[in-house]
Amino acid sequence: MKRKANNYTGEIKPGDFNLTDISAYFLHTKKKGGDNLLSGQTYSDLGVEELFTFADRTTSGIGQQYLYHTLRTIPLTKGEIGKNEDVINHLKTDANFRGRLAKALFRLRDTEVYSIVRLMADEHPVASGKTTIAFTILKFLPALFLLLYLFAHITACGMLFLVAIILNAVIHYAFKPKSLDYIHSVPQLIKLLGIAEELCKYPELGKLTKEIPDALATLRPIRKTALFLRMESKLQSDMAVFVWFCTELAHIFFLTEPLSFLQSVSILRNKNREIETVYRFVGLADCLLSVYYLREELPYYCLPEKADNGYRLEGEEIYHPLIEDCVSNSVIIKEKSVLLNGSNMSGKTTFIRIIGINVLLAQTLHTAFARTFALSAPIKIYSALMLADDLSEGKSFYMKEVDTIKEMISRSQEGTANLFLFDEIFKGTNTTERIAVAKAVLSYLNTTDNIIVASTHDAELATLLDTEYDLYHFSEVIQDETFSFDYKLKSGPLYQRNAIRLLEINGFPPTVIRDAYRTIEKISYPPTSTQPL
Repeated sequence: MKRKANNYTGEIKPGDFNLTDISAYFLHTKKKGGDNLLSGQTYSDLGVEELFTFADRTTSGIGQQYLYHTLRTIPLTKGEIGKNEDVINHLKTDANFRGRLAKALFRLRDTEVYSIVRLMADEHPVASGKTTIAFTILKFLPALFLLLYLFAHITACGMLFLVAIILNAVIHYAFKPKSLDYIHSVPQLIKLLGIAEELCKYPELGKLTKEIPDALATLRPIRKTALFLRMESKLQSDMAVFVWFCTELAHIFFLTEPLSFLQSVSILRNKNREIETVYRFVGLADCLLSVYYLREELPYYCLPEKADNGYRLEGEEIYHPLIEDCVSNSVIIKEKSVLLNGSNMSGKTTFIRIIGINVLLAQTLHTAFARTFALSAPIKIYSALMLADDLSEGKSFYMKEVDTIKEMISRSQEGTANLFLFDEIFKGTNTTERIAVAKAVLSYLNTTDNIIVASTHDAELATLLDTEYDLYHFSEVIQDETFSFDYKLKSGPLYQRNAIRLLEINGFPPTVIRDAYRTIEKISYPPTSTQPL
């Protein structure tokens, strides 16, 4: 492991990710509330889980949890990564500093480090002062009775010695379940405190938060009182059964483990803010290192800027980092939002995701997958791209759409800037009503505060919204008996219809093809040529 720490170059981590533990800090902050957290629906729609595993170049478990939290928390002002670009630049130019930071953080690589988040909870066991005094007395009684029996030859003391041992054993094992979480988390917290003290000595890192010296001073006593919890953690993993047995007897004899536990939780109580301050300091340092390594691997990237000239969003050659040889596109959103049409597999949904992840990472990791990228203001993200039936709640696809879009409408009334992403809006209902309600919703959401990027197969919807939205399309290229996609964004609506032609290329019966062409002539609105290209 030491060799790996010394040679760490920010490679993608192999194997499975334990997202249950990795998401613990995000879930902790979620309990506090806040409407700037990325929802589960948008998280799934944009593929943030896959994006996280690609972007995660952290060295410690703390950094990994903090990176996940950062990706799912859209800052209301300039984010922490953007505020500390000077640290990333220093990491880029100073390989020695980069190596020392990675080596220090690597000591927090154990999976048990994830449990530190539990110590930020408000609920710690409470013990009265009388209990602590009683335990302090009880820890001396076995030794006292044993000495009196051996040297004063008081027979009754032998019996009292046995009673004292049995009583201490009962107390020891009664407290064992209560201390289990602390046996793992407190030793990791102590390790975190030591590494934080080491890191804050670097001038480049010491300025990440002004509160770190006071937080470390407040938590320093825990490093002494938790001695026996640290021993227990070590013994459970490393020592032989015999040594563990002897140590367990010593713990029972002197009642050291319950007393250490009570002293530790007493110090930790009401120290949530200080623990979180130290946690965020180390997590942010690791995130900055991770962002540096991520950027080094990208074909190109840019730092987001503030849009001007009346633009609300501007991206030049934006792309998706997880798509091999991804075709880039450029987009400018000024007064109007964007409505896309085109056939399946032509690139509409991928383009919508590309906009979403660039808006997300521009704000969270201060990194855009583009030549240039600019936003006019901080913007929250909501999406309805991959909706499905909710069997657990007995909801149909359409009702899931209704609930999701209703939430978007509610968010649009909060007076903040929002990015709303739709793929085939209201596709869970019939054509006539789909066009009607889609037009109504897209018109309602289309305000100066909101940016909407939506796709549709309905040419009628594009016609109804052509004065409110900028229309774009993706199209396939049909040549002879083959078709292909260029995945390039094109201005204007798509007028050609190739769906039936694609059936013909794929060998559908001529009778079916002729019937389809005759039928489309009858129902086409507005009238459109349907002859094969």
